[in-house]
Amino acid sequence: MYSFVLFWINSPKRVISKALTNREKSHSNKNRISQGVFTNLQNHLLSELKKADSFRILIFAFFVFFSVIGANAVTYNGSNYGNISDGTGTDTCGTPRNILFNVSGFGGNFGSASVTFTMGPNHPYVGDLRVTLIAPNGTSHLLFSRIGKTTSSVYGDSSNFAGPYTFTDAASANIWAAAAGVGQNQNVPSGSYRTQGAGPWANANPGPPFTSINAAFAALNNADINGTWTLRFEDCAAADTGGVSSASLTLLPLLAGPASISGRVLNAYGAGIRVATITVTGPDLQTPLVVVPNTFGYFRVPNLTAGNSYVISVQARGYRFANSSYYVNLEQDLSEVNFVAEPR
Repeated sequence: MYSFVLFWINSPKRVISKALTNREKSHSNKNRISQGVFTNLQNHLLSELKKADSFRILIFAFFVFFSVIGANAVTYNGSNYGNISDGTGTDTCGTPRNILFNVSGFGGNFGSASVTFTMGPNHPYVGDLRVTLIAPNGTSHLLFSRIGKTTSSVYGDSSNFAGPYTFTDAASANIWAAAAGVGQNQNVPSGSYRTQGAGPWANANPGPPFTSINAAFAALNNADINGTWTLRFEDCAAADTGGVSSASLTLLPLLAGPASISGRVLNAYGAGIRVATITVTGPDLQTPLVVVPNTFGYFRVPNLTAGNSYVISVQARGYRFANSSYYVNLEQDLSEVNFVAEPR
């Protein structure tokens, strides 16, 4: 913090640039809410540059930073790590390895969840595994099962699990496709993935449709959330074994009040577009909400209702967008809703 203060006093504009660069490096795997927190921080700081001296900006930054960091998302580390018992044949599961998360003091109802794990030792033949997340009240959601298994008589994909791997609705990557893209005894790339249906599935790439963790647990109230969550690993075929060396569960409560959508309008080269109009329509809006981005292309639409669905669209004179509108189911503050213009 000491070096940060000195740098800030000497050059506030450079501090903003440096802070944002460090944010991109150190928070690239954070969830979208965390990214939104830093985006909002950027907007506030840049705004303050126009109306305050360096000392006032420093005090403002200190207040905002410690007011928003660590907002609502809570991460729980697991316990009961160890090896996963081997299965038999091509389709019989062994004794589960249950990774446990003790959730207590969580406030609010369910908003969203993500889970991260690392294998240790690595598990060959990811096609052996079935992994399920189970809430304290017994509600469960399959993360994946028998990756690459196309019929009941085959084992499935022969690549390895190492990690870390995160499963979240905020991801877009396909774990079946990732496994199919590497060879036998090669590790599936670390990263964030969507959850998918179970094998056997006729096509190993891209495999079954995406599923939703958040939808599976959406009905949980506060009493359902607090307690012991289980991440269950099962090996359902013979000969290849591995274990789980670390795991974490991240939960975010559903906002009880207003929610917001924020993002940025960019040209094809990554520069912000300020001459744009953002329009939001939804069932609870009598008239569309219209906002314009700031000088750097950032926008925020506040005072929307958590739990409702909205269509957000962009228009900018002289620009065309491959994706000019999005349909969103707004469960909590949503950030990184970005519109990128096509090259002129």
